[in-house]
Amino acid sequence: MNTHKPTVQSVGAQPTSSLAEECAAELIQPLARQHNIPSFALPLQGDEVIISIYIGLLVHTDGARLWWLVPNARERPAPLWTYAVTVQAAAERLAAHYHELGSRPLAELLPATGREIWRGAAYLARNPRP
Repeated sequence: MNTHKPTVQSVGAQPTSSLAEECAAELIQPLARQHNIPSFALPLQGDEVIISIYIGLLVHTDGARLWWLVPNARERPAPLWTYAVTVQAAAERLAAHYHELGSRPLAELLPATGREIWRGAAYLARNPRP
């Protein structure tokens, strides 16, 4: 059995590990093992990491919680952000979002994703993060 633990590290960075990177690595494991969902993580400025799961499904973590924009809440006047405080809870909910997005045609996701990104950016500029 492969016991390799995935880590998140910038190219050329010294081997360090923050709480956010450990949380991201802990989320990647159940997504891959229990739900067969590939994902990868990238460190952001400061002590945050973003985990890419699918088109329009990005998870942010600061090590204490995980939060993301709900992909199937398109008809709302403002983006719907949700969060989880445990990795297992996040993995279960993200797997449901992943399968819902996977059942939709890519042509439907791509234009909508661009609108959601700009809507989300405008919303975040006016409101604090969850």
